[in-house]
Amino acid sequence: MKNEIFKNFIIVGLIILAFLSIIFGSYLPLIKAQLFIDALGSVSQVKTVEEFEANFDKSFKYYSPVGDEEITKFLLNNIIQIVSQQNQSEAVDRKLTTYIEPYIFKNDVRHLLGGTQLYEILLTKYKHQEDIQKVESYIEVAYAIGPKLPPVLYNLLDIYRFTGQTQKAKQIGETILQYWPDDKNVENIVKGLPQ
Repeated sequence: MKNEIFKNFIIVGLIILAFLSIIFGSYLPLIKAQLFIDALGSVSQVKTVEEFEANFDKSFKYYSPVGDEEITKFLLNNIIQIVSQQNQSEAVDRKLTTYIEPYIFKNDVRHLLGGTQLYEILLTKYKHQEDIQKVESYIEVAYAIGPKLPPVLYNLLDIYRFTGQTQKAKQIGETILQYWPDDKNVENIVKGLPQ
């Protein structure tokens, strides 16, 4: 009798576990993804940054254990495209940047490279000193996570050259040449750096 009760208890527990797995592993991420797709579909009707934020807040604020990383990556790429357009005001560019920035995963190299790219665009367009600091902070965290990744190393080399940090640029250039000794472009950059 006790064995029968125990077996039934285990079976009920497994059914509940399977049900919760479906809810948290499939259903909630599906709803979150659908909210994001709906937000993308209606973005052409958005007229203000506030409407843009409210549109995407629906997917960001919807609870799901899976999906935030992907949604952030896709929306970050969209915002990079929007900010890179020349017909935008600085205020709009900054608001969009401020909106996406809290969602950027600080332990995801792709997110960090996206943050780097976003601030590089702002720096190119508006030439603010604080944008240099943001670019450096994003790329240096990415470097700490992925010190051998080509996009990180090449971005870091460009940023150090741009900011006049020739010793750091030289070190990163030499690191790149250790991994890719045939890269003549980097070899010429390192040779051209002041001693």
